[in-house]
Amino acid sequence: MNTTTRFILWLILAILLGLLWFGPWYPCWQEVFCSDCIKGAAVTEEVMEDETTEPGTTAAARGPLDFAWSDATPNQNEGFDAYKAGILADQTENNILEITGLYYDGEEAPEGYENMGLARAAQIRSLFPDIPDDRILLKARAVDETEGVREGFFEAASFSWLEPDNTEKESVEELDDRVIIRFPLNSTRKISDPAIDEYLDKLAARVIQTGEEVQLTGHTDNTGGADTNMDLGRSRARAIFDLLVSKGVSEAQLTVNSRGEEQPVASNDTEAGRAENRRVEVRLIKSN
Repeated sequence: MNTTTRFILWLILAILLGLLWFGPWYPCWQEVFCSDCIKGAAVTEEVMEDETTEPGTTAAARGPLDFAWSDATPNQNEGFDAYKAGILADQTENNILEITGLYYDGEEAPEGYENMGLARAAQIRSLFPDIPDDRILLKARAVDETEGVREGFFEAASFSWLEPDNTEKESVEELDDRVIIRFPLNSTRKISDPAIDEYLDKLAARVIQTGEEVQLTGHTDNTGGADTNMDLGRSRARAIFDLLVSKGVSEAQLTVNSRGEEQPVASNDTEAGRAENRRVEVRLIKSN
């Protein structure tokens, strides 16, 4: 028998011995090293819960300060202390903290408040007990509802520090998603201010070039009846409509709405608050 033949015989023998030795253990080794072959194992994602986390909500999904639908109570979650410290870091000896409570149009106003936003702002104010009342301004702003927001948690607070001589709102105010143009009491004519004319000139030039649509929504304070204020709000929006058309904007790019007294951004209990509520909100809608 030559060397090659002997090697082949020894190789065959080694394979047979291996099968006899490892064969009974193969299923066990397979379970250890082959994850696709594991049977009967249920894999679940661990959900972290704390006192403010609803079942099925991960703690990582919660912001430091959030709210639930139709609830004005702020939830203080992990990271709130650092969040609050960041706000207070901009405090000076005499500046004023403006707290804006955000809300969705479908949320009912709690008793004693004109809307959910003002109720939330009042609740948030209680989280800053060391700031005296004369250095706090409470505001509200309605925002567009997003899918699933009624079932989850969402952020609904905005903070700004104002200097004492700058608390009276200008006739044009730019916010994140809209621009505010203010109106005098019982008037459909905008406040006479070059800043308004400058803004409308720039807005007209932009939308003529881009084709964007402009949504104009008129608002009022609570002076007078609800129906009268609805008409007044629409007249205010129409006044801005006419100005933009006179500057060359196509009527097809403009939409006029009114919410009357329904969406105050400040309390109507003071003249300063009522002045802020007499406004037209200008929102750009991107063209498709």
